[in-house]
Amino acid sequence: MVRLLIVLAVIVLILFILRNRSKSISAGSAKLYRNLIFIVIAAGLLFFLATSGKFLIPQLLNLIKVGLPFLTKLIGI
Repeated sequence: MVRLLIVLAVIVLILFILRNRSKSISAGSAKLYRNLIFIVIAAGLLFFLATSGKFLIPQLLNLIKVGLPFLTKLIGI
């Protein structure tokens, strides 16, 4: 997962550099690079959420299980 994060960061960095270079040439391709950067970031986030779901959901359920007694004491039930 860390390697994928590094690869995504490098891709975004390359696209950002290309976007800065293309701003001086034409405005149309700068928009293209901006859209590509957003697509890469969104795809990376979706991939991380999809693959970490097996780790994320049980941790949230465990947190709720641990937090419920404190919540009931706080409410006074």
